[in-house]
Amino acid sequence: MPSSLPDLASIPCKTSSSSSSSTSYPWPDFRPSTDDSGDIDMYVGGAHFRRVQPNCYSPTTRISEMDAVGVDVQVLSTVPLLFCYDAPLEPAVVLARALNDHIADIVREHPARFVGLATVPLQDVGEAVRELKRAKEVGLVGVQIGTSVPLGAAVDKDGKQVDEEMDLDDARLEPFWTACAELDMAVFVHPLGYSWKRENEARWGKYWGSWLVGMPCETALALHNLTSAGTLLRHPSLRLCFAHAGGAFPALLGRIQHGFDCRPDLVAHSAQGVTPTAHLASGDNIYIDSLVHDPDLLAYLLKKIPTANVVLGSDYPFPLGEVPMAGEMLMGKENGLEGFMSWEQRAGVLGGNAIRLLRLGGEFEDKYQQRWAQFQKRAEKMT
Repeated sequence: MPSSLPDLASIPCKTSSSSSSSTSYPWPDFRPSTDDSGDIDMYVGGAHFRRVQPNCYSPTTRISEMDAVGVDVQVLSTVPLLFCYDAPLEPAVVLARALNDHIADIVREHPARFVGLATVPLQDVGEAVRELKRAKEVGLVGVQIGTSVPLGAAVDKDGKQVDEEMDLDDARLEPFWTACAELDMAVFVHPLGYSWKRENEARWGKYWGSWLVGMPCETALALHNLTSAGTLLRHPSLRLCFAHAGGAFPALLGRIQHGFDCRPDLVAHSAQGVTPTAHLASGDNIYIDSLVHDPDLLAYLLKKIPTANVVLGSDYPFPLGEVPMAGEMLMGKENGLEGFMSWEQRAGVLGGNAIRLLRLGGEFEDKYQQRWAQFQKRAEKMT
C-alpha cells in the first residue's frame, strides 16, 4: 500500500452507487505515527483501524525482509480495506488508479523482485473493466477482488432501505469476467473480513471472529456461488485463485457435494451437471493458496485439488500469515506431507505454480529453475 492516499473527500461526484457523498463517506486515511518508528496509523472515517509497519509500504524494507528468508519474488496487492466498493464512484475510481499506479511504479523500480495485482472499482462494472485494461497497460499481471461487492444503502422494490450487495455470480459482473479472460489476467479473490462485523458487531466483533471464522466463510460462499452458477463454465479460460486455501469450501466439499446430489435443483441448476468436486479437481480454472497453518489440512486439500493449482500464500506482512517464513511448512521433512507431495510438487507450490497462474515466464522461469536445482540438492540431504 502507499504511505499516503489522495484527498478523496474533496473529489466531486456526478453519480453515486451508494447513498454517501464524497464528504460523508468514511474514507480510509493514512497518518504517520507520532514516534520515530516509521509506522503508519490507518484510519477509517476518522476512527483508528490499525497500525502498520514500514514493511507494509516500503519496498526497500520488503526486499530486506525477503532476502532474510530467501524469498525471490513477491506478488503485490492492496489491502482489502481499500476496495471501497460501497464508496461514491468518482473518488473510488481515483483511488483505484492511484493504488494501481503505486504498485506499477514499484514493479518498474524492482522488476526482478515484484509483480503486481490491480484493484478495480467493481461498484461500476464498466469503470472496473476500463481500469482493468489500463492496469494491464501499466504492467500489472492480474487483479485482486473481494468475495462480494457491497454497494451500500439502497431502496428495495417494497420501499425498504437495504444494504445492496453483488455476489460474484451476479449477472452484472459478466462483462468483468469476460474482460479478465480476454486480457489473460488472473483473479485473486480475497475476503473483505469486516463485512460480517459490520452486519453484526456484537456477534462477529468479538474474539477476532470476523477474521478467523468470517473470512473463510465469505470465501466458501463466493466459491460455492461461482461453481453453482456455471460462471467458470461460461469463461473456461478464466483463472481464479482463492485466498486462505479456498476458505471453508474444501472442508465443506462433502456436504456441498451431497447437497448437489440430492437437490441439484436448489444447489447448482446452472452448473450444467458439473459437480462441485469435479470443479475443484479439474485443474481448469480454480487455484488456491497454501495458507492453512496445518500440514494435515494441506494434505487433505491435495486430495481434492491438483497440486499444480496450489500456490504459496503468505499474508505478509500481517500476523495471520505464515510467520516468520512463508513456505516453512512445506520445507520440513516431518510434517505429514511425504505421502502427498513430492519435492518437485513442493517446489511448484513455492514458485512454479504461481509463474503459470500469472503467465510470468521469462526471467522468472529461469530463476525458478535455478532455485529448483538448489532445492533438489537440499531435498537429497533430507531424504
